[in-house]
Amino acid sequence: MSSATGLSAPAGERAALNSAMEAPRIRIEQVEPSVDNGALPAKGIVGQAIVVEADIFMDGHAQLAARLIWRGPGTLEEQSMAMLPLGNDRWHAMFTPVRTGRHRFNVEAWLDEWASYRHDLRKKSDAGVPEPVDIEEGRKRLLAAAAKAPVRIRDALPGGTEFLQRLERAGQGAAVELLLSEEVALLMEQLQPRAFVTHLPADLIVDVERLAAGFASWYELFPRSQSPREGEHGTFDDCIARLPALRAMGFDVLYLPPIHPIGRSYRKGRNNSLESGPEDPGSPYAIGGAEGGHTALHPQLGDMAAFRRLVAAAAEQGMEVALDFAIQCSRDHPWLATHPEWFSWRSDGSIRYAENPPKRYQDIVNVDFYAEHAKPSLWLALRDVVLYWIDAGIRTFRVDNPHTK
Repeated sequence: MSSATGLSAPAGERAALNSAMEAPRIRIEQVEPSVDNGALPAKGIVGQAIVVEADIFMDGHAQLAARLIWRGPGTLEEQSMAMLPLGNDRWHAMFTPVRTGRHRFNVEAWLDEWASYRHDLRKKSDAGVPEPVDIEEGRKRLLAAAAKAPVRIRDALPGGTEFLQRLERAGQGAAVELLLSEEVALLMEQLQPRAFVTHLPADLIVDVERLAAGFASWYELFPRSQSPREGEHGTFDDCIARLPALRAMGFDVLYLPPIHPIGRSYRKGRNNSLESGPEDPGSPYAIGGAEGGHTALHPQLGDMAAFRRLVAAAAEQGMEVALDFAIQCSRDHPWLATHPEWFSWRSDGSIRYAENPPKRYQDIVNVDFYAEHAKPSLWLALRDVVLYWIDAGIRTFRVDNPHTK
């Protein structure tokens, strides 16, 4: 490069130079909370503080300042607070969400010129070597900041004009003390412009959920086993009778394994026997039969009116009902007739059933999420199952074998 400005450099070098000079001087990295660098929302609980931390640094010895900016769901109004240094370039702040929903936050940092001047002046003062030019520099910074600040801000700051007059009358020692005071630090925090302002390129998201999403006490109950009469199939109304006792034990969630129709093909018998008798109820995880699939109820448990009674009765006890979202099907599930392309088939034309060698679950077949014709129709069907039960009053689901889904 033959020119100090680089104007005679090749175009590629000039572009690289310009890119380097235009790059943000301040870096904001390793921000938390963040999932996959913001690709997915982080999680929060309403009423619990969300701690935000970040590595913030720049070249040189100048002092930085940073703030956390956030806004709640359904509003454009931003709130902010100063971030505090934890040491080793790590900064920290927190906010407490007061309602559920999607919250957005960002981190903003800038070179704090007054803090940098104050830092240097304090070092000189502690060493006993401040000079008149140091005080004059501080005075000029104050005057310049006051002159550039909007009148509404300047007039709203008590003591601004009076402070400048005190600074004019003070001797060197008193002037240093004033320039290092918290009073002027707060004043300049409001007045001075911010240099090299940098923020995250995009907001990070926190999905804030209700307290029960973070903690609840669950009681698992098989409705078919709740009849007070031996040998008789239980019902949702039988479950209602159990609720006061469950609540008295401290439980606040009644968790029900699958409550859907159970297939008859290859139905398991007692003690996981491959042979079932005519009265054997089968595994509730072999979901689906002539009566319907994942949005149907096992007829011996009761109808939808009975299920809604159970949900309402639980609410009266300060409890809620959680359902098992089990994405398993029996061979009799309606989907096998209407959507065979959602399942995995062997080369001999037989359907692939569930296995965990040496165990075999011939009564259960699994959907193939990534089958050629399963996207998006299967995914939308499963979404609709969840929405169906939400409409029925359910707010909590347990996903069976989530690592396979």
